[in-house]
Amino acid sequence: MQDIPDYITHYYEEGNIRLKNICNYDDVEAQTILTGLFESGKRIWLHPGYLEERREVEAWLYNDFVKKGKKPYLQHPLYFVLGEHDDLFQKGGFFSSANPTKLKIPLSLFDSDMISFTYPDSMPSFNIPRRERGKPYLKPFHGQVFTQDEITKVIQTYGLPGNRWKVEDVWRYDRFIEAQVWDARPIEKFLQ
Repeated sequence: MQDIPDYITHYYEEGNIRLKNICNYDDVEAQTILTGLFESGKRIWLHPGYLEERREVEAWLYNDFVKKGKKPYLQHPLYFVLGEHDDLFQKGGFFSSANPTKLKIPLSLFDSDMISFTYPDSMPSFNIPRRERGKPYLKPFHGQVFTQDEITKVIQTYGLPGNRWKVEDVWRYDRFIEAQVWDARPIEKFLQ
């Protein structure tokens, strides 16, 4: 049986506000932030329509989590990675133009109403089953929101992403397991 990390990691750039979600801003302010990130070269992959797509994905995350009988405290989650994934978040990686700061939080801080998971990142997990171009990459865990108990079973069946995405094209989108934290209060207490 594979060892499953007992912590989650939030990546952010030094000097920037951590533990924020773009969907907490109104459309005008959010678009201004996204445009600034794109123009700075920090998020060159941002595309027109990203904000609308992000909002659609977050509605799916929220609604599917509630369908499982969970009671999220936040409307929009805070994003983490199960364990770590420095390859993608390091300088020159997909998300950053500078080496990020990491905030590691023990999973034991959260009860089952506070955290959900997608395998992989929620954007590709949502889109792969819904788009024709995603079909070659489709796996049974795509398009699903998991509780902590459920993601443990998925990992026991399929393993952690590891480095398969670097060498096997069929795993190209399955780089890490995303954790969505639906209650910041345990984090705030932990940081005090």
